[in-house]
Amino acid sequence: MNKCFSLFFLPVIILSGCQTQPETVQVPQAVFNTNVITIEHSQLNQYWSLEQIKPVMLNKRPDWLPRGAGKGEYYITIDSNGNEVSKELISSQPEGWMTQKLVNKMPKQQYEPAASNVKRVPIKVKVDFEIKRMN
Repeated sequence: MNKCFSLFFLPVIILSGCQTQPETVQVPQAVFNTNVITIEHSQLNQYWSLEQIKPVMLNKRPDWLPRGAGKGEYYITIDSNGNEVSKELISSQPEGWMTQKLVNKMPKQQYEPAASNVKRVPIKVKVDFEIKRMN
């Protein structure tokens, strides 16, 4: 009788295990208290400052970092909660060195509002970057 009992409950355990839902990662919903304004990079600290993060030692080259030397520019949009909600590639030199696909893989940053940004105004700002070869 023990064999029948255990054989009966084994499929029930397996079936109940298959019904569990996979964990989903919650992505913060973008919040915009006002219209997004476009600012110059020199004005960024009047609205938002990069949240302090611990430096991380990388064991290998990040998969979003293009090979070789180059430079480019992209827009970052920061919502009213200080979340970086998008990066939009503008250009890169040489042509095609940086792609939107690579920009999308870049880690998202978190920002804190400046003391003067009481309304937590969302912004769009152009960022320039350059990677040089080390000789």
